[in-house]
Amino acid sequence: MIRARLMARFYDRMMRTAEERFLADWRRDLLGSLSGHVLEIGSGTGLNLPHYPATVTRLVLSEPDPFMRRQLQAKVADRARNSVQVVDCAAEKLDFPDASFDTVVSTLVLCSVRDPQRALAEIRRVLRPGGNLAYFEHVAADNPRTLRWQRLVEPAWKFLAGNCHLTRHTHESIRQAGLDPVRTEHVAMTPAPMLVRRAVKGLARRVPAGAASAPHLAKV
Repeated sequence: MIRARLMARFYDRMMRTAEERFLADWRRDLLGSLSGHVLEIGSGTGLNLPHYPATVTRLVLSEPDPFMRRQLQAKVADRARNSVQVVDCAAEKLDFPDASFDTVVSTLVLCSVRDPQRALAEIRRVLRPGGNLAYFEHVAADNPRTLRWQRLVEPAWKFLAGNCHLTRHTHESIRQAGLDPVRTEHVAMTPAPMLVRRAVKGLARRVPAGAASAPHLAKV
């Protein structure tokens, strides 16, 4: 409880350098063209909020942590956005009907959910056919030496950093969940610590029944 309270209190401050150097640009690029009904999982303190365009007609921000959610609600209230709803909802159990959203957004969230495959199954369920998961996530290193360090450090890291895992292959899990990659970029979160530097970002689509999948996975 104390760790969660402290993380919520200092999260924006801890993220400030990364936001100024690259994350704000990533958020703007990922969210700037969205429209219709959008669900964001693990919204945290609301760092994505300024980057949603007016073309998003319904925005649902889900955050199960009460301390994070308190800050999120304050930011929503300050912006006086009537189309924004804040809900207490875990990614593994999304309390929405099937095919409710045009886009689901996940930014630095799937590293810390307790059951990523269940969360991705829920994301796919609430997406409309043809809807997209828009994401960026840090993933396991491709350098064997760094990966060994990640595996060594991960138990303590999870304890201190809200169940954040260092060795998940989230981009592969997305494909296994039946979401078809439309655009995937492999990028480095510089100057983040080496243990969390490798990341992926992009879009993955819920393909309508009977439609063909994308012919290849684009990488940058």
